[in-house]
Amino acid sequence: MSVFTPLSQPDVSEFMGQFDLGDVLRIKGISGGSENTNYFVDCTSGAYVLTLVERGPVQDLPFFITLLECLRGTGLPVPFAFRNRDGIALLSLKGKPALLQPRLPGIHPDQVSRQQCAALGAFLATLHGASCGLHRNNDRGPQWVLTESQQFAQTVWSSEHAWLQPCLENLRKWLDGAPKLPVAVIHGDLFRDNAMFEGDTLSGVIDFYNAATGWTLLELAICVNDWCVDMIEGRPVIDSARVDALMQTYSHTRAFTEHELHAWPFVLQIAALRFWLSRQQYALQHHNQPDVLIKDPDYFRQLLNMHYLHSIQQ
Repeated sequence: MSVFTPLSQPDVSEFMGQFDLGDVLRIKGISGGSENTNYFVDCTSGAYVLTLVERGPVQDLPFFITLLECLRGTGLPVPFAFRNRDGIALLSLKGKPALLQPRLPGIHPDQVSRQQCAALGAFLATLHGASCGLHRNNDRGPQWVLTESQQFAQTVWSSEHAWLQPCLENLRKWLDGAPKLPVAVIHGDLFRDNAMFEGDTLSGVIDFYNAATGWTLLELAICVNDWCVDMIEGRPVIDSARVDALMQTYSHTRAFTEHELHAWPFVLQIAALRFWLSRQQYALQHHNQPDVLIKDPDYFRQLLNMHYLHSIQQ
């Protein structure tokens, strides 16, 4: 279970005393995360999520708080940080930055429907069009992805050299001359386990701690690589109907530019490479730590290989 900082019910009760939310009834550590410590907290007034920020740019937490308050104002189903009696949202517990947020309804989708992909497309269009006046540099953008991946290609991934090296060279060549693509503040990590649905209605999107200014097209590619792919006989297969549902619903709000249409095959590869890389790094960092959730990097190796081979066959 990825609870890096264990909490007792008395710990949480003392923390919750800063709010007028009633008594703590029960707490439960959340096993799905790999970055921060999260607990479900049930109180007499409702259900909440308590997050201890374990790593990453702590100095950027005010950005996330402001972003979520802005997005909530647009009507998007996102969490927000409760403010204590003194009006403070960014608090501390066990020496870690702490945020208390509402627990959003719904469940994570497993077998994704076209209707759910359409709902995701509508959400992303609103997210990317939000006028929050915010900017945050993306420290894991395309340049970082290619630079770090080149080092892995010579070490951990050396067995993939035959196809990976030309793939990286093609991506580098494209990126060096890539046209300017539309940017906005993007979620950056909108996998199915960061979204909740009630039926086909998107009821919540969580975990904005990777949010930063970046290509809106990259956000869509990240989502397609998770939401629109089935594993069939151990290999990834794109479901074009789900891709169309997501992209067409999104484009009803903002049509894609010619540059974006040309860039799409490259951005799909960069999105797959980005998460192959970050999951590989995390797996190496936490090797032989059974209490840490490690997501399999190999899914994205296969996905990148598929996207690359498809691109050179066209």
